[in-house]
Amino acid sequence: MRHTAIALALVALAAVASHANPIMTEWFYVDFAPPGGVYRVDPAMYDLVDAYFVVDLSMSPAQRFTSVSFRVELTQGMWTNPVFTSLIPGSVVEGAWNTGVTVTAIDCVESFPAPVAKLSFRYLGVPGDVLIRDHPLKPRWLIDCEEPGQQFLYCVWSHGGVGKTPVGGDCTGSAVIDVTWTAIRALYR
Repeated sequence: MRHTAIALALVALAAVASHANPIMTEWFYVDFAPPGGVYRVDPAMYDLVDAYFVVDLSMSPAQRFTSVSFRVELTQGMWTNPVFTSLIPGSVVEGAWNTGVTVTAIDCVESFPAPVAKLSFRYLGVPGDVLIRDHPLKPRWLIDCEEPGQQFLYCVWSHGGVGKTPVGGDCTGSAVIDVTWTAIRALYR
């Protein structure tokens, strides 16, 4: 009886943990040399810095998207002359990088990791961050390729660090191990 109660408690705990802490597989991050996973760059004073904003759905059940919304925040005193560029051919850009921008592709994006935009600026020698923030009206939105488009959310895998270690993202979660009743009973023999 006691073993059954323990097994039921473990199953209930695993079920609650899987819903309370889902595994986010729709990643959005800053990369200074895509697809290299370079989250930090150490430029010399007045060097041009290119920060790429990358969507990666390679681990996601959703394998295609048409639109992503976000906002960028840069450390004050770190940059000058910023230029935002969409990297998706034939895309439509709505908004501004520092107040909230949506990049929409005409065709589905299906190859990952996918650099969707680039922010270029001159480095002024002050170490700082390139932070992905929520769009004020469309926070963390990704729109899939269905008609009509369905919204799903991304997590931030990594922000960018310029002359410093980057701030970590918020992609968290832990897998729930799929086991049989026999395996659970074997733990208590």
